[in-house]
Amino acid sequence: MPQPSAAPATRLLTTVDGLGNFCARLGDLIIIAISVMLFYEVGARYLFNSPTQWSQDIAVTLQVWFTYLGMAYVLRQHQLIRITAVLGLLPARGRQLLEGLSLLIILAFSTVAVTKGWGIVADSIHLGRRQPTMLELPNWISELPVVIGFALLGVQALADLLRLPFRPAPEFTPAGEHAPPAEEFAAPSQRAPGISQP
Repeated sequence: MPQPSAAPATRLLTTVDGLGNFCARLGDLIIIAISVMLFYEVGARYLFNSPTQWSQDIAVTLQVWFTYLGMAYVLRQHQLIRITAVLGLLPARGRQLLEGLSLLIILAFSTVAVTKGWGIVADSIHLGRRQPTMLELPNWISELPVVIGFALLGVQALADLLRLPFRPAPEFTPAGEHAPPAEEFAAPSQRAPGISQP
């Protein structure tokens, strides 16, 4: 049975994972919306000779949102691109240490990106900067997902760092990378013997 002090940490990590999952589902809807918009634009342009003024701008903006909102989910699923030629040769402890180092680097970079990115968003709002396109959308609409995306990525990296001591080291094989499934924050002594965590 988990200790009472571990329960808040478990709930916090579950909330972080839930945010990443929500953004992934939102990304699915964004892809559908982009597809519908582009399909409509093709029909309007080539069948009715009446192209829209909004479809390209909106589709490109949604692609930016889709890209950055998905980063935390991709990290949680251990699908970020990495070079594993050396990692695969290391013992389990070495792989786990380098996994922790990579998460720390992601967390540090995300912190810088959020700090610098928020300054850019604030300047765009203050100065009223707009995109040089037909719709002239405000710049901050395309800049804000960078801040949100890296904030979520940093929080997810921190959550994975907290889990790292309580999960097996990732495996790197020529057939592909196989990381252990994400599990709740719980020390090995708090788990029932012979039962793996989901």
